[in-house]
Amino acid sequence: MTRVPSGGQAGDGAEAGVRAAALEAALAEAAPRLDHVALAIATLDDEPAAGDPLATLDEWGAEVARRGGGSAYAGMDALEGLLARQLGFAGDRDDYDHPHNSFLPRVVARRRGLPIVLAVVYLEVARRAALPLFGLALPGHFVVGYRLPPGGLVVIDPFEHARVLTAGDLDAIASRAGATLTPAMLAPATPAVIAARMLRNLASSYRRRGRADKLAEVVALAAAVERAGRAATLN
Repeated sequence: MTRVPSGGQAGDGAEAGVRAAALEAALAEAAPRLDHVALAIATLDDEPAAGDPLATLDEWGAEVARRGGGSAYAGMDALEGLLARQLGFAGDRDDYDHPHNSFLPRVVARRRGLPIVLAVVYLEVARRAALPLFGLALPGHFVVGYRLPPGGLVVIDPFEHARVLTAGDLDAIASRAGATLTPAMLAPATPAVIAARMLRNLASSYRRRGRADKLAEVVALAAAVERAGRAATLN
């Protein structure tokens, strides 16, 4: 993973280029890792959180694997038990759209964040524990899910302390966004889709705060996601 400095001065084109290249590189990996993608986006943070979020995710993944004992069912229960019940991960209702809720290191440290970044935590801990969890980009709300044989779907909401959602809940989420739930909405979200959605959240947050400097940096990263997508279609 390419390392780039966090924060930076507005108008620093060289740094913006390095940041965009890091995000493109993360998305161009043979199997793109969401933690690498999210960390590339988190270099936008003016005051990055201390600590090593990758090492922390490694520890949590190892603990979930230990508790799961090789069983996918036990592993999913261990994942929810560790992240939601023991560590207390949940949504930040008090300061929902603050940019820090979009930055993985801060979310790992605070155990609060936006739905999509909480989902990245779940997905990356699950990946480390070899659990088949995937992201679901529902309209207006990001959640995670896994399949049960012979084809059932369990959907979990990391924002709501890993609450299991019913079919009615999913319909209601789509309806609140002015949409009707379709099977396509229940397909696993790709890393590029997740990155683009994280950046849209940040763009909205910075726009509301009048941060034209940071908004320009987000736009540059969004262009990098588009370039990575085009490159992927050519390979």
